[in-house]
Formats: sequence, structure tokens, C-alpha cells
Amino acid sequence: MSSVQVAVRVRPLNEREKLLSSKVIIHMRGNTTSIHKPSSGRVDKLKDRGKTFSYDHSFDSTDVDSPTFASQEKIFKDVGSNVLKTAFDGFNACVFAYGQTGSGKSYTMMGHKVDKGLIPRICDELFLEISNRNKSEAMSFHTEVRRDFASPCECGQTENPGLCQENEL
Repeated sequence: MSSVQVAVRVRPLNEREKLLSSKVIIHMRGNTTSIHKPSSGRVDKLKDRGKTFSYDHSFDSTDVDSPTFASQEKIFKDVGSNVLKTAFDGFNACVFAYGQTGSGKSYTMMGHKVDKGLIPRICDELFLEISNRNKSEAMSFHTEVRRDFASPCECGQTENPGLCQENEL
């Protein structure tokens, strides 16, 4: 996994947008996201009618019946599982959601009770992995750290040797 990945998700139209007969102008194919500005009726320059961008992940959640529909589970498998793997490999990991108000950040990150988002799924898998880890691994680590703190300091200090600045772990 590269150090930074960018994922984009398009939500379905909300009730207000449906009442206004709004059209979906964002289209995704693979990792490419395109914005197609609808024609205004006057003569528009073709180059001003659309833009295309490439990301690490482009998730289309506009139509549940579409074969390319990106569910919460798919987003977790594609993004969340990499975050967990990175964390268990000993690296810092972060998921950052950015976007306009009402664009679907909270739903993607938290979801609902029956359709969990990224954060609850990551937490569930994190604690499951921790509970599945071999107990002797944890005991070995604990014993190692305890032994280092009990070792005499190189500076000759005998009281609280583990707290000496010269003692390196």
C-alpha cells in the first residue's frame, strides 16, 4: 500500500434532488471519475462540458441495482482492510473524510445500525484480530519489555534502572 491513497464515493440522489428532477452528472469507470455538465440549451464548448479525474478508488453508490454499485462492505474491503493491515504491520494509519455538507461522509464513515460504515467495521475487525492473535506473542512482548526495564543501567545507577535516560529499549 502506498503511503497515501485517495478514494472518491458518489452517493445516490437524495429526496430533494429527486423532487427537483436532478440528474446524476458524476460517472465512474474503474478508478476514473468523470463530471459531465449537462447542456444548458445554448451552444456550449465541448471542452467545458466535462472533466475526468483518476483516483486510487472510485466508488459509485448512485444506483443499488447497478452491477458496479459500491456497498459499505466493498468500501471496507477495498479501503478499510488496507488500513488494518498497515496498522498491524506497525505503521500509523488514518482515514480522512472530506467533502461538502450532505455529500455522504458520515454515512460512509459510520453507516447505520444494519449497514455499518468504515469506522465500525474497522473497529470490529481490529478487536477480532487482537482476540485471535496468539496469547504467547503478547506474553513474549510483555516479558521482553519487563526485562529491559529491570536491566541495570550502563551508567551504574541501581535505583529505578528502567527509568534511566541512557537505557535504550
